[in-house]
Amino acid sequence: MNKRHQGIPTKILKDKRIKPEGKLIYSYIYSKGQDRIITDLNVGELQQVVKINNQGLRKNLERLEQSKYLIYKEYDVGMYTINLLGC
Repeated sequence: MNKRHQGIPTKILKDKRIKPEGKLIYSYIYSKGQDRIITDLNVGELQQVVKINNQGLRKNLERLEQSKYLIYKEYDVGMYTINLLGC
């Protein structure tokens, strides 16, 4: 694990089912909600970190949810509530 991924569970970094873009999204969510289990995410704030649109973000969140890393709910267009599992 290098400095860039410090504190992120190594389990997700080694998971080959998750694309590198999805790992970057998870690391952003994890660092934003370090002590909190539930966090809010806006696609606009994530676009400053990685070039992604709402549909791409939703697909990556679905993959992360299927792999049981998080649970998400879209409460408005581009606005998500995320529950991190296993923190």
